[in-house]
Amino acid sequence: MIAHHPSEATLAAYAAGTLPEALALVAATHLSHCATCRKTLSTLEATGGALLEDLPPVPLSIDALDRLLGRMDQPAPPPPPILNPELPAPLNRVALGRWWPVGPGVRYRPMQSSGAAWGGLVLAQPGRSLPRHGHAGRELTCVLSCAFADQDGTFAAGDLSEPGDNHDQPPAVIGVQPCLCVIASEGMRLRGLLGFAQRIIGR
Repeated sequence: MIAHHPSEATLAAYAAGTLPEALALVAATHLSHCATCRKTLSTLEATGGALLEDLPPVPLSIDALDRLLGRMDQPAPPPPPILNPELPAPLNRVALGRWWPVGPGVRYRPMQSSGAAWGGLVLAQPGRSLPRHGHAGRELTCVLSCAFADQDGTFAAGDLSEPGDNHDQPPAVIGVQPCLCVIASEGMRLRGLLGFAQRIIGR
């Protein structure tokens, strides 16, 4: 039973195609598990289509039809290969880097994406938590296996976390199994000694 969902603003941005790629991948991962959000997304897409119909027409370029017909003759490109069969779609087709330790019992694996946000996988051992941090933009986290808890509640597989400005109570793994998540952020401000180091290196 999925208990935590993205905000309607985030779903609307996803429907409009304005989310940075890393954030869109996290939202898409949640959508692959959540029928409720897929239904909401369909409504938002239909609403967007209706709004487009009300826009005034825009003249096409002279060769628009020729270019369209030329593209119709081209074979459809093959789908990207599956690179990570152990992960759910759409993450199974995303290029991933190596695992990096980011704290006691916590590892991070970056994923290749374009745009203003970064993202990747986080694997944390039982009882471990992420460092205390704030946000300089949106942050989305979708749980892939097991669970974590923070100031906003308990998040299990399929749940999506969309926190506010600060993690005063950083996410901590609950249960006896490691927790695997996919996370994306437009900017993370670490606190304490890690935050000091982050400011020194200018990240």
